[in-house]
Amino acid sequence: MTIPESHHELENGSRATTPDGDNLQLDFTRADAAAFAALAIAAGGRVEHDHRLGLTMTDAASPCPFGNVAHLCRPLAAEETPALMRGLRGFYGQASGAGPYIVFSAWPTADLAGDGLLLGGHPPLMVRPPGPFASDRFERPADSLRILEVADAQQLEDFERVMVEAYPAAELLPFGSRPRLFGEGLIGSAWKMFVGYEGDTPVATAAGYVTDALVGIEMVSNRQECRGRGYGAAITAAAVRAAGDVPAVLISSDLGNRVYRRLGFIPVLRYTLWIGTR
Repeated sequence: MTIPESHHELENGSRATTPDGDNLQLDFTRADAAAFAALAIAAGGRVEHDHRLGLTMTDAASPCPFGNVAHLCRPLAAEETPALMRGLRGFYGQASGAGPYIVFSAWPTADLAGDGLLLGGHPPLMVRPPGPFASDRFERPADSLRILEVADAQQLEDFERVMVEAYPAAELLPFGSRPRLFGEGLIGSAWKMFVGYEGDTPVATAAGYVTDALVGIEMVSNRQECRGRGYGAAITAAAVRAAGDVPAVLISSDLGNRVYRRLGFIPVLRYTLWIGTR
């Protein structure tokens, strides 16, 4: 049979021309790319978009790979792998001596190990529909935890110190020995960053990157000596509430999966992460 001309380019949900709001997977992919681009710019780094490949590359020239992140915003065919590698090497090669970089893809990729990248894993993407939490203890922080949204330079430093020391980000230890990852330009931006204090001591963090469609949850950390007290769940809930009545989306570690499930997050697919060196 003859296929009408209008059916030759059926929408597949991952085109450059696919409108925002078409599907949550693409909305999150675009939001996460924008979030890390904002981080890199605030840190004085570089951002480059390859619209042909649907690739956004950010580079804070940090020793920590989470300062140097590339996002694929569409699936790539195997024959596009050489173009991908040329783009990655051309961009990240401009900062020789800096740390490794990470490539995030919401779709399976070709095997990039032969091109010198190391498979970083397949962490789950998790979604929480808007709505109240199942337990009041997630709606209200533990009595001993005071949660503040980052509003000044000192709170931003507290946020970064906890994240670096509690995550931990070994490449940035001891804290203050390397250039900062979080610039003051993030204050008052689409990034909503929260610090949990036990007394006057910062002990936990979580952040949300807010768009019209969702809030992307990032940078959840809790000092080891404070774990088991519900701090991680409480501060994650604060980041979820930062955007109002929209879905919350995050990329989880397998270790954190259990906590996020208790908060109402549902695993929907697994990302593919590759790590590149310079």
